[in-house]
Amino acid sequence: MWRLLIFLGGWIVVDACIERIDITIPTSTQDIIVIDGLITDEPGPYSVKLSNAIKTDDTHPLGVPVYASKVTILDDVGNSEILLQTGNGIYQTSSTGIRGIVGRSYHVRVEMGNGNVFESQPDKMTPVGAVDSIYYEFETRLSDAGRTEHGYRIFIDSHAAPGEESFLRWKFTGTYIVETMPQFKVGPGCGYMPLPCSGYQWVNGELKMGYVINPNTHLPEYVIGLKCTCCRCWITPREGKPKVNDGAISREGKFNKVEMGYVPVNYYTFFEKYRVQIQQMSLSRAAFDYWKAVQAQKEGIGSLFQPVTGRVPSNLYEIHKAAAVQGIFHASAVTKRKIYLDNSINKVFLNPSEDCALPPRIGPVGESCLLAFPGSEATTVQPADWN
Repeated sequence: MWRLLIFLGGWIVVDACIERIDITIPTSTQDIIVIDGLITDEPGPYSVKLSNAIKTDDTHPLGVPVYASKVTILDDVGNSEILLQTGNGIYQTSSTGIRGIVGRSYHVRVEMGNGNVFESQPDKMTPVGAVDSIYYEFETRLSDAGRTEHGYRIFIDSHAAPGEESFLRWKFTGTYIVETMPQFKVGPGCGYMPLPCSGYQWVNGELKMGYVINPNTHLPEYVIGLKCTCCRCWITPREGKPKVNDGAISREGKFNKVEMGYVPVNYYTFFEKYRVQIQQMSLSRAAFDYWKAVQAQKEGIGSLFQPVTGRVPSNLYEIHKAAAVQGIFHASAVTKRKIYLDNSINKVFLNPSEDCALPPRIGPVGESCLLAFPGSEATTVQPADWN
């Protein structure tokens, strides 16, 4: 009987994992520091992130922040800059400080409080070529659940710098505008509980804008000029995996119809318009090997239960050979190109979301736009280069 109970219990756990997977990141860390940094020929600041590796099935380890006593970026002609700590385990240069120059080599030096000193092999910044064009193919398909889905497959044509080894990385970045209605935040029992950032409060049984709750009287109080501070955001999904070339190019150094990514068409991605930006980044051979290994392992993880194999190479080391280190610090020249997609290109009927509140409300989700899209970066500040 007890064997049957164990079997049934195990089956319930497995079945639950198939329906929904919640992964708790363990709190214990390995004695491995992870250093992730980049310098480019674009204006700074440049960042170096320090963390401790955590055992997960992710090839780019998540981790807890690590703090150094000194982080320095140096080049091969005697220039250097000490970085300032700007966040948890994040160190940055000044916006007017050191800047990458094609042809020079750069490395990072990280000095820890326990006496360990980590350095990277010098990484030479090579010419990058250019992205010649970005274009797309619109497609309609059925999802596994049998629903009709629409989207754009994004492609580029580009070329490498003449006379150079063609080690390149491409980075796809999508950004779109959303508007949410945080005054319709759903509370217990599916009633509306407006978020303070919405600028709305219940006043005599009616939702009204421009009110806050007075902390002393606990009553709604009108504030002149009060506006929502979490209704309109620019959303940028995080990069799923890096994409590098295979080290080979076609005749005359050209790359043709390289697929960069996919843009789903839904109520939010095309609420107004969607910006596709492609960065082409030059890589040294060491940086290429690193990102190629990360790409291969990301593509190889077909499911939660498929283990990662192999080790991602690193150009970092501890000068006394006293500690292990992973990650990369490298130098890249960067070129970029962007296009905008909007809902006038292909007419698609988009269903808005529906809250569970009573009575049902159809429209933008009742949540802060800063919190409504997990797995993405969200900001209420319009990007400086937004058109």
